[in-house]
Amino acid sequence: MRSAVRTSIVTAALAGALLAPAATALAAPAPQTAAGAAATGSASEDSRYAGEPVYIGKGLVAVLRNKAEGPEAWIRAVGPNWKPGDNYMVRVVAVVDGAHPALTANGLELALSKADTAAPVLVVTADGVAKSYPLPKGKAGPVCGTAAKSVALGGAFFADVSMSTAGPAVTIRTDVDDNWRHLDRTFPALRAADGIIARIVNPSGAAPTFEWKAQGGDTPLGHTSFPALPKGCKPDYKVTEDQGADEPAPKATPSATATAAAKPASRISVEPVADVKPQTGAQTVVVPQGGVAAGAEIAAEDTGNTTTMAVGAGLAAVLAAVGAAFLVRRRAQR
Repeated sequence: MRSAVRTSIVTAALAGALLAPAATALAAPAPQTAAGAAATGSASEDSRYAGEPVYIGKGLVAVLRNKAEGPEAWIRAVGPNWKPGDNYMVRVVAVVDGAHPALTANGLELALSKADTAAPVLVVTADGVAKSYPLPKGKAGPVCGTAAKSVALGGAFFADVSMSTAGPAVTIRTDVDDNWRHLDRTFPALRAADGIIARIVNPSGAAPTFEWKAQGGDTPLGHTSFPALPKGCKPDYKVTEDQGADEPAPKATPSATATAAAKPASRISVEPVADVKPQTGAQTVVVPQGGVAAGAEIAAEDTGNTTTMAVGAGLAAVLAAVGAAFLVRRRAQR
């Protein structure tokens, strides 16, 4: 009976192991191709990011839009073999819009021209040659952003400094990476691990500045101001001046110094583990009897002078009594 039960359990386990891969294969979705991804993602992406794609060179496509968000061109990496009709909903490299009307991507200079009119144009400049790509027509309106101001930081580092209603922005690029690091109000400074100093000073203030140091030695910090917003444009955040790092520490007054010097050094108070009361009465010493007496030891805490004398006197009395008894017994035997 037990053999039959074991056989059925082993058979069921083997069947489960063999059928698990097939069940997984049936449950797992098939891998998506680029076309499949475009088809499944188009329902949500078409409402916001889809537009008129045009190939602008360097493996990039500009997706041109001009709807409720205003004129914008989403720059996406598609590779050099892209052709009209291919999928373009891939990695975003940059966005050219009213807040960022001019920038650089993959060595191409991109600028949004006539952005405040009903017929804006994307201008792409490569190797000194400019080409224009008209955006879909829309409503005219103000552009509350500035063109990027290019700054050489030293070595292989450059920065594009711009201003928009969202605040100051800096895109740091190198000879090989057009978007190496990005700074703004929410992330105003590079980390120490990045190897150079680059930060936005007073990022939420009325007059923020950008400072940097990309070379070692005695090279001083570089400074530049951010472009002002166009007339009629206001920041969409509360302007607050950052006074924490720039204000000197307050000087200590003589009275404050004297008060600090008069304070005693802090002491560490140690609370007793238990409420131990000192013993005032005589201490009783118990002397082991028999063979155990040869190995008797006095505890370390009972080694004071008074205790030692008491113990010595007790032992001497015991030894005297034993000796006297021994002499009496010998005399009786004679």
